[in-house]
Order: sequence, then C-alpha cells, then structure tokens
Amino acid sequence: MRKALGAVKDQTSISLAKVSSSTSSPELEVAIVKAMSHDNDPAEERHVREILTHTSYSRAHVSDCVAVISRRLGKTRDWIVALKALMLVHRLLADGDPSFHQEILYATRRGTRLLNLSDFRDEAHSNSWDHSAFVRTYALYLDQRLECVLYERKQSSSSSSDAPPRDQPRRYHDDFDVPYGGGVNGGRGGDSYGRYSPGRGNGGYYGSGRDDRNERKPPPMTPVREMKPERLLGRMHHLQQLLDRFLACRPTGAAKHARMVLVALYPVVRESFQLYADICEVLAVLLDRFFDMEYSESAKAFDAYARAAKQIDELSAFYAWCKDTGVARSSEYPEVQKITDKLLETLDEFMRDRSKRPPEKSPVSEAAPANPPPVEEEEEEPVQDINGIKALPAPEREHIKQE
Repeated sequence: MRKALGAVKDQTSISLAKVSSSTSSPELEVAIVKAMSHDNDPAEERHVREILTHTSYSRAHVSDCVAVISRRLGKTRDWIVALKALMLVHRLLADGDPSFHQEILYATRRGTRLLNLSDFRDEAHSNSWDHSAFVRTYALYLDQRLECVLYERKQSSSSSSDAPPRDQPRRYHDDFDVPYGGGVNGGRGGDSYGRYSPGRGNGGYYGSGRDDRNERKPPPMTPVREMKPERLLGRMHHLQQLLDRFLACRPTGAAKHARMVLVALYPVVRESFQLYADICEVLAVLLDRFFDMEYSESAKAFDAYARAAKQIDELSAFYAWCKDTGVARSSEYPEVQKITDKLLETLDEFMRDRSKRPPEKSPVSEAAPANPPPVEEEEEEPVQDINGIKALPAPEREHIKQE
C-alpha cells in the first residue's frame, strides 16, 4: 500500500508539473520529480543528466531547479524522497553549474528547507529514526561542504595574484573527480548505480560539467606552503569542521543496512579520501613552522593537532566499517597515519617551556643603553593668574594735549 501510494503521488506530481508548472521549463520540473520518486531505488542517470543539461545554459533554470527541490523537501515526510533530494543536490554541486553554490547558499540562508533539515522526521515508515538521522547528518555535511568551498573561493579571490603552478595536483575543493553513486558492493555484490562519465567534465567542488563554454572560473588557490599562518590555520579549521560532519554521517542502527543509505554514502566516502590528504598536508606544514611561530599561533596549531589526533582515530574506525560493509573497494582507501602520543607530548612540552619564558624584548628596547643618563628636569615657569594682573593706569590728559 505504501509503494502504491508513493507511485500515485509521483504520478500526480508529474501530471501537475506538465500542466501547471511554476517554472519556465516544465520538462525540468518533471525530471526533478522523477529523480526524487518514492521508490526505494537510486535516481536513474538519465533523469539527472536531463537536469544537468537544462541548468547548463540558463541561470533562471538554476534558480527554478533549486526552488523545486526546496519545495518538495518542504512537503515530504518520507526519508527516501528527502535522501534522493540531498543526493541530487550533491550531484549538482559536483557536476552542475557553478552558480548552484550561490543559489543553494542563498536558499539555505533564507530559511528554506534545502540543507537545513535539523528537524526532519520520517512519518511514512515505521522504525525509521535511524534513516531520518542519516538524512539530517547528510544535510549538515553538504552545508559544511558548501561553506568550505565558498571560504576557499573567497580566500583565493583575495590573493589571486599568488597563482599555483599548472602542474599542481587537484584538490577536493577544485576539480577532484568523484564518481557519483557507483561501486557500492553492499546488498547486491558489484552493483553500479549510475557511474559518473568523465566525458562531461571533472566532478568535484568546482566542476561544472561544461567544457564548451567560456565561463568565469574561480581563481586558483595559493599553495599551502606559501600560505601565511593565519590563513593556514583558518583552512585547517574549515577542513576539520568538514571532517567532523563526515564522521557524523556514519549510519547507525537499521540505516547501516539500507541500500539507499549506502548508495548516498559512497560519494561522501570518496570525497573524504582527498579531505584526509589535505588535512595531512596542512598538518605537515604546521609541524615545520611550529617552533618558529608566535606563541598564540603555536597554541592554535597545537590545538589543531590534538583535535586531528582524535578525528583520525575515528576516521580509521569509520574506514574499517566501510570496508567491511563494502562501500568502495578496499584498494581505494588511503593508509591512515595516526598522530602518535609521543609527538603530542613533545609539542605540549615545548608549549609549556615556552609559556615559562620571559617575554622577548623588542629590538628597540634591546638597542637602548642599560643605564641611560638621568634627564635633568626643567623647572616649570609659574603660571600667572589672569585675575591677579592689575590694569595699567590711564595716560594723563595734559601729556596727550602737549603732544
């Protein structure tokens, strides 16, 4: 009955979209409805391709697409429909028009139900609390992912003169090629749920999937080793926040065995590989500069190391569960290097010793003589009281007449 009711709802939505669509392209809304159907199967690749095609040549279609997804998310109480909507948003952020980043950010900040699903709860299925929890954490991950992209774009635009070399490797926020929805070996071994075709362009955070248009590309990112400590620590903060959101996406309870959850988890796990590599790169640079930084910067770097040590332990356990479940191939996972307690103790001891040192004197104070000669105090002249000054006597009239 539930499946039949979902099919009727989908057909009704499709019919309404064809007759009285609120967008400038009814075909776009129909494709979105089909990609967010109630059936317990991943969206067909042809529907996603149709959405990408419609939004590739018109900013108005991008805005309409975000509005339709947001409207359906606001009405649904089905975790499958909500999860499909988030998977579609993920794909659009990876392979869609770059304007999707701004449109989705504006829609979320306006309070529309797009990536703000903190109060989402499924009412269409029994025992679906774990599935609803995964939908909420997945939405938080996408929101933080978008925040990280826009932060990097803003930082790169502020220092666009520092362009990286052409042979610099790609990063997860730039052109990282992420196959979407393929290769999940759980449930039915060896299934491929719509692999991403590289012929359309590179996926990833900035990948638009349009190679034939002369569009304004985001400025290149400054190499990590050339970043100033303030920006380096800011980048580390955003990466660690994103890693926290990823770790929270680990499904629990009944959601661990749900096929749709595993399909949605696959591209997130693939993106985490490059996220882990970027965090390791920043940690290496911070360690190289640790003993030469200012005290306040060293303290922030130590806090980042302590936080990263805990995160990497959780990441290793998450990867172990993913391998056992069959999310991606075991050969694809990076070798996670844990931060040793000895390194943390060394950094902590250095921070304690440095806090006991007297503050360093400035070069001006060091150049000054130890015992400067006494300065003679000048005697201050007494200030005369204006009220005490007597007026001069008036000149005699006879003397004036003679002159």
